[in-house]
Amino acid sequence: MPYVSYIEFNVPATAPAAAFYKQAFGWDPQGWGDDENYLISSHGDEPGIDTALQTAPDGKPPAIPIITVPDLDTSIASVKKAGGTITVERFAIEGMGYAAYFTDPSGLTLGIYQNDANAK
Repeated sequence: MPYVSYIEFNVPATAPAAAFYKQAFGWDPQGWGDDENYLISSHGDEPGIDTALQTAPDGKPPAIPIITVPDLDTSIASVKKAGGTITVERFAIEGMGYAAYFTDPSGLTLGIYQNDANAK
């Protein structure tokens, strides 16, 4: 069954946000590869989901839940059939998987993601 696997916080700048979450909650956001504008704070062995901090100058939407699905293309079709709108078409996250973003009929922005270590 698809599930919320992580969330992206859109912030004006990642460094101050990382410092805040580290001081407030002990999180340790690390850059994704060489990208210091996309930081991941893993939940480790504790319950919860990973949190990403990403640069979004306008700060909107402030947070994007990401739903992991078994098949991205099937989920994109289901979103459309149910009345959602794909706002960012399918794209690869090299070596990780594929993703897309959509809005539901109420205007809420979410992401969908399919694991695929062969993604290019």
